[in-house]
Amino acid sequence: MKMKKWLAASLTALAVTAGSMAVSADSLTLSGGEVMDMGSSVSVYPGERSFFGSQLHDWLMEPDAAKTVEKALEGAAVFPKDKDYSKEFSEMAVSILRTGKVYQLRAAADDTFYQGMMVSLSVSDSDMLKLAMYGHTALSDKEKPETAGEDASKKASAVKTSPSDEAPAAEDSMDRALSLLRGVVKVEDHSSWEERKSEKGLSYRTADARLVLNKNGFMIPLYVKGVITRGEGKTVYTVFAADQASGRYFQPLLDKALKEAKK
Repeated sequence: MKMKKWLAASLTALAVTAGSMAVSADSLTLSGGEVMDMGSSVSVYPGERSFFGSQLHDWLMEPDAAKTVEKALEGAAVFPKDKDYSKEFSEMAVSILRTGKVYQLRAAADDTFYQGMMVSLSVSDSDMLKLAMYGHTALSDKEKPETAGEDASKKASAVKTSPSDEAPAAEDSMDRALSLLRGVVKVEDHSSWEERKSEKGLSYRTADARLVLNKNGFMIPLYVKGVITRGEGKTVYTVFAADQASGRYFQPLLDKALKEAKK
C-alpha cells in the first residue's frame, strides 16, 4: 500500500512539473524576439530544461566553456598553425550559443506522439564577418586561400541588407556543412529558399529538407526546416529538426505559425 501511494505521489509530482514547463499560450520566442504561436494542438517546452538541454545550458554558463571548445579545435587542427583562430572562434561561438533559444515541440494526434527540437541563434553582422573569415581560413591550401579574405568580406556584407540577400550565404554554409558529412548524410529531398512575409509584416526566408543519417548501416530519417530573419545589425538563424513522420505533422503548423509571426 505504501509503495502504491509513493508511486501515485511521484507520478503526480512529475505531471505537475511537466505541466509547469510549458510555455504559456503554446508560443515560442526566437532569438531575435520574433514570436510564433504554435496553436492549441502543440505544446512548447523550454529545451534548457530537458535532460540534454540542461546539461548544455549548464556547460555554457561555466566560465571556462570557451576553453573547452578551444582545446577541441586545437586537437582537431581546424586552423593552420600560422593562423590559429581557435581562441577567438571559441569565445565567439560560446557567446553566440549563450544567446540561443531551444525548444521542444510536442503533439499527439491519431494515437501517435510527435516531437521535434527547435534551435534559434542570433549572429551579429560583425560576428558574421568573422565566421566567414574563419571558415575560409580553415579551408585547405587547395581551395584558393589567396581569395579567401575577399570572398569572406563579400559574403559577410550580404547580411547587412535583407533576408533575401542572406540566402546565398546560408545555402553556401549549408553546402559546406553537408560536404563535411558526405557519406553520412543523404539528402532525399529539399526545397529552395523562399522569401515570405508574415501577416504582421515580418520578413523571413524558409526552406525544408528530408535527410537520412547513415552511420555503419544505422539509418535515421530526419526532417529539417530552416528559417532566416533579420534584425537590426544581426541575422537570426532558426532550425527545426525531427524524425520525418513528426516533420510531416509539424510542417504545416510551422508554416502557419510563421505566416502569423510577429515581432
